[in-house]
Amino acid sequence: MSDPVSPTVESDDLRDAQLEIRQLKETVAALRDELENRVFDMQRVEQEARAEGVDEIKQLKDTAAALREELENLNFQRQKEVQEERASGNDEITQLKNTIQALRDEMEALKFQKEQELNEAVSAGRDEIQQLKATIATLRQEMEELSFRHQETLQELNRARRDEVGELQQAIVTLRRTLEIKSQASAGARQ
Repeated sequence: MSDPVSPTVESDDLRDAQLEIRQLKETVAALRDELENRVFDMQRVEQEARAEGVDEIKQLKDTAAALREELENLNFQRQKEVQEERASGNDEITQLKNTIQALRDEMEALKFQKEQELNEAVSAGRDEIQQLKATIATLRQEMEELSFRHQETLQELNRARRDEVGELQQAIVTLRRTLEIKSQASAGARQ
C-alpha cells in the first residue's frame, strides 16, 4: 500500500537537496574566486614591494655615484689649488730669491693640510659607502623576509582551501547518503 503524500515529500526533499547542492557549488565557486582575488592582491603587493626595493637601490646607487663624483671634484680642485700654489710659489721664487725657504714651508704645510683633508674626505666616503652597503643588505634581508611571509600566507590559504573543499566534499557525501536513505525508506514504504 503506497502513501499518496510520499512522492510529494520525496520530490520536495530531492528539490531541497538539489538546491542545497547548487548553493554549495555556488559557495565553492565564490570561495575559489575570492581565493584567486586574494592571491592576485598578494602578488600585486609583492610586486609593489619589489618595485620599491628596486627604486630604493637605484637611489642608493645614484647617491653613491654622486658621492664618488663629488670626491673626484674635490681631488681635482685640490690638484688645481696645489698647481696654482706651486705656480704662485715659482713666480715668487723667481722674483724674491730671499723668500724661497718661507714659501717652501708654506707650500709643504698647505700640501699636508690638503692631503689630510683628502684623507678625511676619502675616509668619510668609505664610511658612507659601508653604511650604504649595510642598508642594501638590510633591504635585501627585508625583501627576503617579505617573500618568505608571502609564501607562508599562500601555503596557509592553500591549506584552508583544501580543508574547506574536503569539508564540502564530506558534506556532499553525507547529503547523498541521507538522500539514498530517504529514497530507500520511500521505496520501502511504497512496497
